[in-house]
Amino acid sequence: MRLAVLAILAVAMLSCTEWRDARGDDTPGPSSRAIAEGYLRRSREWGKAACEMAKEHNRRTPEAYFAACEAAWDAIYICPEAADVFGQAAIEYAVNLDGFLSSAAEFGRHDPDIGIMVGPPQKRFVVPIVGHALAVDSSAIEAVVAAPPSSDKRISRCHLRSGFGLPVSVRIRRPCGGDGDSFMPPRQSVAATAVLRFSRPPVKPRAIDAVPGPIARDPAPAVLDLVNPVEAGGVNVGCVWQSLAADFTAPLLDMLEAMPPQGVAGFLQSTSVAVAGGSGRPTLQFLEPYQPGKIPVVFIHGLASDEGTWFDMFNELRTRPSFHRCYQPWVLNYPTGSSFLRVSLVMRRQLREAREKLDPDRRDPSLDRMVLVGHSMGGLHAKLQVIRPGDGLWNAVATRPIDSVRVPDEWRRDFVEQFYFEPLPSVRRVVYIATPHGGASLASRAAGRAASMLVRRPPEAEAIHRQIIEANPGLATPEFARRVPTTIDVLEPSSPFLAVLRAITPSCGVTTHSIIGDVHESLTSGPGDCIVPVSSARERGVASEVFVPATHTKVHHHPIAVAELSRILEDHAVGR
Repeated sequence: MRLAVLAILAVAMLSCTEWRDARGDDTPGPSSRAIAEGYLRRSREWGKAACEMAKEHNRRTPEAYFAACEAAWDAIYICPEAADVFGQAAIEYAVNLDGFLSSAAEFGRHDPDIGIMVGPPQKRFVVPIVGHALAVDSSAIEAVVAAPPSSDKRISRCHLRSGFGLPVSVRIRRPCGGDGDSFMPPRQSVAATAVLRFSRPPVKPRAIDAVPGPIARDPAPAVLDLVNPVEAGGVNVGCVWQSLAADFTAPLLDMLEAMPPQGVAGFLQSTSVAVAGGSGRPTLQFLEPYQPGKIPVVFIHGLASDEGTWFDMFNELRTRPSFHRCYQPWVLNYPTGSSFLRVSLVMRRQLREAREKLDPDRRDPSLDRMVLVGHSMGGLHAKLQVIRPGDGLWNAVATRPIDSVRVPDEWRRDFVEQFYFEPLPSVRRVVYIATPHGGASLASRAAGRAASMLVRRPPEAEAIHRQIIEANPGLATPEFARRVPTTIDVLEPSSPFLAVLRAITPSCGVTTHSIIGDVHESLTSGPGDCIVPVSSARERGVASEVFVPATHTKVHHHPIAVAELSRILEDHAVGR
């Protein structure tokens, strides 16, 4: 499969290219063509030998692929006007470059600080890695991955572009204590096109080329260029300009490999009571290295889901030049069965922390134009970032003012800030996708109540709740006195929290939008997405409202939803 893709990428470009030599004649000179064909044969022979060495786990395999790559490069450089030779050599070049990078990784030849080491141990030299228009410099590259996982059910299709070179995923090295360290996902990868450049080959064959075998001679000097295929559309190969091959989906697949689905586990796992740490707490993750001048779009998943649910939408948005030019995607991942207000508190603190860490001097105005996109329960969390609840949330669970509550000093700040807070000034727009503003009927059914009982609440959270209730008789409503409400409890249509949230509008200057599923007609609740009725998903005061014929878990994957979010982001980028 990988070889087939490389062949498509290398050959598809030939149909739209006109080739002419320096004389203006469409027929290439016989001498240069013959030399190029000789290099092409040598590349094939050495590539085959390298394959056999790879099967035997021979430690000189990188040198063999390197030599085969050089021979293909020489064929391309000597006679670029011969379209058939160029096309075949481009395939050999990409296949052998794939083998070189993979075998170099297997045998530990990549040193992030200097490059890729080639040659026998006693005569080893370095192939430097040079980034072109990447979001990071070469010293931040941890690995160059030539063959990411072939598929993942969380991404529906791959976006490829034909051209010259080898599409790769560039993994970013985690900084040691840097400001962005705490915001990196388990793996962060960006798209690049690898071009292994050699010096100009001699017009006449070299005597050393008569030596049989790909590792019988010293490797030639070379440089590995890693080019951002979004920013650079082509590359010079000799005297010919060629479009760059690209695989825009590969880095997403590479990141997903390190993000196994956590939907049900995340629902059952409760967050730690410690806001600043603890396993299972909400985490803000940057899917790309931070780039000043780009507006953050923060995606918040829903109940029994995880950050991987957004990758299909990322995959589609990344094909739009305006998204690349203006935005950087962030995700908020959280255990969805945890205390609703505590999760939102941690989200609020993490977004505020990111704003301060990335730009303490406030020189980047794009960070004050954040967009939040929430699916299902994630939409409610997004709304909690842009409202001023006043006494509403507290009065929904308590019978007297919060100032009169007896709470240990070390808990008071966290306890109060769950109910009383200010909207985040850095957020200017919110997009609700299949959000149950009026609750979901499933939460009040037997299955929903049983699921709520299965959520594992941290012992320390239970102890704090019990101590507050015991120290303040008659303080709480019966529902809150009984236990800490889970997200399932909050989603009940009769939830006092939902009634308060629905009555509050976002702060001035925040624009909101709704994307709603309406694929199903219920006898009891009318049209909806099988989980959230349209009547629950509609929100007053939104700037736009779009209906999508999809079920609840598929609304944000649907092309109509992707197109609508893309339109909203384009308007936001230009200040509409």
